Amino acid sequence: MEKTTFVKDFYSACVLRCFNLPISKLEKSQDRFVIFVFNADPQLCEKILSDFWDRKLQIEPRRFIENINELKTRIHEVLKK
Repeated sequence: MEKTTFVKDFYSACVLRCFNLPISKLEKSQDRFVIFVFNADPQLCEKILSDFWDRKLQIEPRRFIENINELKTRIHEVLKK
């Protein structure tokens, strides 16, 4: 059975993408917000994000920027529909 994690925060989603966690889809929510749906164990995602927000995690800057740009593009595609 595949585990799913839902993330509302844009930068948290970017962090998870830096760890090659796959996004299955982006869902529109109310007020033009987007929810990122990851095919990943929620406990793993929680650990990664906890380390990130506690400043215990290092991410290669170029990779982070590339994921920011990728997710911005995907958000605009979803919101156009």
